[in-house]
Amino acid sequence: MTDVELVKSKIDIVNFLGDYITLKKAGRNFKALCPFHSEKSPSFIVSPERGSWHCFGACGEGGDAISFLQKWEGIEFLEALKILAKKTGVSLTNYAPSDTIKLREKLYEINHLSSEFYKYLLTTHQLGRFALDYLKERGIKPEIVETFTLGYAPNSWDSLLRFLSKKGYSTPDIWTAGLLVKSDKGTYYDRFRGRLMFALHDPRGNIIGFSGRILDEKVYPESERGAKYINTSETPIYSKGMTLYGLEITKEAIKKKNEAVVVEGEFDLLSSFQSGVTNVVAIKGSALTEGQVLLLKRFSENLVLALDSDLAGNEAARRGIEIAENSGLSVRIVHLLYGKDPADCVAKSPHLWKDSIKQAVPVYDFVINTALVKFNKKEAIGKKKIGQEVVPYLSKITNPIVQSHYIKLLAKELEVGEESIETAIKQFPRKIKKTGEETATRQPQKRDELLEEHLLSIILQSDEVAKSLEDAFKIIELSDLKMVPVKKILELLLAYFQKQKKWVVKTFSPVLTPEISPSFDKALMIDLKMMVSNMEALAKDLHQTAVEIRKISLRRRISDFSTKMHQKEIDESDGNIEILNEEIRKFLKEIGELDKAGNNNVK
Repeated sequence: MTDVELVKSKIDIVNFLGDYITLKKAGRNFKALCPFHSEKSPSFIVSPERGSWHCFGACGEGGDAISFLQKWEGIEFLEALKILAKKTGVSLTNYAPSDTIKLREKLYEINHLSSEFYKYLLTTHQLGRFALDYLKERGIKPEIVETFTLGYAPNSWDSLLRFLSKKGYSTPDIWTAGLLVKSDKGTYYDRFRGRLMFALHDPRGNIIGFSGRILDEKVYPESERGAKYINTSETPIYSKGMTLYGLEITKEAIKKKNEAVVVEGEFDLLSSFQSGVTNVVAIKGSALTEGQVLLLKRFSENLVLALDSDLAGNEAARRGIEIAENSGLSVRIVHLLYGKDPADCVAKSPHLWKDSIKQAVPVYDFVINTALVKFNKKEAIGKKKIGQEVVPYLSKITNPIVQSHYIKLLAKELEVGEESIETAIKQFPRKIKKTGEETATRQPQKRDELLEEHLLSIILQSDEVAKSLEDAFKIIELSDLKMVPVKKILELLLAYFQKQKKWVVKTFSPVLTPEISPSFDKALMIDLKMMVSNMEALAKDLHQTAVEIRKISLRRRISDFSTKMHQKEIDESDGNIEILNEEIRKFLKEIGELDKAGNNNVK
């Protein structure tokens, strides 16, 4: 048994994937919303028998536990194998990491050491006393500092560079980690100086970057001050649009409550967590990205946004909400009962923050209410401005009942006819932007390919696989099949039942090669429950599908023979033309008989 086979044999695919997504029993398989593209109806199927998964939705991806982890984490095969080997207690005998994996591991090491450096300075060294006092003033307790790995970067040009250099890391590698800035003269200096440091993690807990907050703008000259917050630059392991602060700590609370409270900054998150609202994550700014939405969707179906109070007029925020709703997430908006941000609200009273979350309203109610507060609905210009803020949101509602509800509500508030709101929605310019689901769509398959895949599915999901296989081959031949994987699987099934009487998926699985395994998994997991529950309907569908495949094959042969005759590729003197004509007549007669038999079955 190879390392890969050993690792896979020790993983229960349902338990493993269940740690990442919510699975529900569906017959002998399990079903979930696909975590790799936007969808509202579950199309992600997991087969315990095969230890595999397949998405029957827009992305069409599939594989095993290793490939799932690859796609989930955005890592290479060997890196995923190494992680799972550690998880299952398997010692890899032939693990040779690629240059990409070596670089990623080195960057994780550099970030981890940098975090330890910053944390030491904050919690132990005299240099960090100022930063520690600042945290106390903000009401942040020592256990929160420890849990979220807070630190301090001294106001020095090269303290981190010198520390990491002594640890054996080269300047180019530290720069690649996003921790240095390169000057015009070609020299390097620390990116973070004189800042409170927040470590940024991936969901697995690896430190991938940092965010640094300047502590007191008055301490530094304006030329040296920089932005209030700065982040690690984009690196091979860090992408701002794919990162959520605190998720590695709060993801279990989010899963348990099936709700993610999204705030804007690190202090909002720390204050919320400390107050007892632990199902919280933070983004940078007031707009969710598509990557962040797909990340949150892995842990919850519900989002509560406590973001910029001017959300209604924010185009980027509107786009983020649209992405979230298109992904099938339920979105509500918080109106703070006190303060300008959650940290202010918690500082006044944790109960005010908790009550603000409880009173969160659907996004469209929030947008309408906010616009009504901002502008005077009694004046024509006020009505116009309210419409300009609200209509872009209402135009994105895909459910006609929901849209109609809010059209009536807005018309009533503005004391105008519903027709005027509907006209404004129709006139609103629609910019065509690709969402995750749109970009994942595939080219439609041809009818003969769909039929062959369907036949394989019926056979594999039958209660009597051997009999279904026998019935199919009373009508078709292997030469009728066009799709190589389907043809090869059916050929292997024929050979299997020459030696075996009982059908066991795990007994058959070893003969499947990597080239045909995806087709086998897809056929085994596709949902045929409407037919499988009725064996008579299943047998009828198998017969009709096999007949259609045979007819398509016969027509294909007639077309090939006719083409050859037309192009005069046959020597007319040796009688081959007549032989071909006879073959064509035979094929046409068989098609006629199949059609006649089909019509009799219909009657």
